[in-house]
Amino acid sequence: MGEVVVQPWLLRLSLWIMLATFVVLTATIIAARVTRSRRERALVRRVGPLREDVLTLVSGEDEGGSATRLSELRGQSVALVTPMLVGYLSKIRGTPAQRVVDVLVAHGLVRRARAGVTSWSGTRRARSVWALGVMRIRDAAADVVPRLQDRDRGVAVTSARSLGMLGDAAAAEALLAAVAPGRRGRGELPVWVVVEALVGLGPQAADTVGRALEGEDASTRAVAAMTIGRAQHLSQTTRLRELAGREEDPTVLAALAEAIGELGQPADTVVLTTLTERDQPRSVRLAAVRALGELADPGAISALGALLGDTDPRIGELAADVLVALGPAGLAEVEGHTGGDAAAAADYGLAMHALRHPVGGRG
Repeated sequence: MGEVVVQPWLLRLSLWIMLATFVVLTATIIAARVTRSRRERALVRRVGPLREDVLTLVSGEDEGGSATRLSELRGQSVALVTPMLVGYLSKIRGTPAQRVVDVLVAHGLVRRARAGVTSWSGTRRARSVWALGVMRIRDAAADVVPRLQDRDRGVAVTSARSLGMLGDAAAAEALLAAVAPGRRGRGELPVWVVVEALVGLGPQAADTVGRALEGEDASTRAVAAMTIGRAQHLSQTTRLRELAGREEDPTVLAALAEAIGELGQPADTVVLTTLTERDQPRSVRLAAVRALGELADPGAISALGALLGDTDPRIGELAADVLVALGPAGLAEVEGHTGGDAAAAADYGLAMHALRHPVGGRG
């Protein structure tokens, strides 16, 4: 195969083209930075006079003047102030928050947000559902619920968080349904997002959440259990106990143990002790040990003491750690197992106690 000969003029042309391209790109970057810098300075000049009114309003020190001036803004100033006010709404409560909402309503944000939840733009849909949530527009849940199955995952997650702020218990079923995989990859929202939203719905959603413990999807059952514990839905304790006796999925069982512990009823010591038995998966046993520590009654302390000699050293160590954190009664239980099969776990617990209380004492 013969050598490829490149003419010198072609090489020179290529170099000139590369040089011209470099110059154009450099000029474009410089121009973009200059333009952005000018826009930022212009924004500061326009926002500066409004910032004092915004801060006065959100601090709760406004006597009416700042709210009036902000409500009377027109044109581009509205577009500059609205994002700032929406941003502050997630940080303030009470009268200052209501005054901010009044200003935003005066500028038609609720109307625009309702229209924006069906926009072709995912960014606008997300901003719209978030605005409705932080403004606590109570009757807006119906606008937000369909977006839980949005094709844009960011919109769906934002919608769940928005519903938690809206606090409409009627959204509980839709939130629970968003945990399981849906059509075309929709649904399957992060567990923590849905749990946080369901907790925000308050006690009115307790029965709906409790019924979800009977659902076919394991993730949904786990979410329901976690919500019951964190929201302190005591009315659903019986459902938790019943499911703990027949559930087979380890993730759900661990969630049930955690929830039962958070509800803190001493009568559940027997249920949790059953979940620490050796035929249970380790994740379930560990969750049950921690839950027994939450109960902290004499029966739970005895159950934890019996686990100090467990064949799984991690179970024994966790039981010891939980016991010494319970105060004098738990510490005494550990000290009573410093010999025999439980010696290693007991020594571990006492060492952890010494690290936490280097000066001494049993507190």
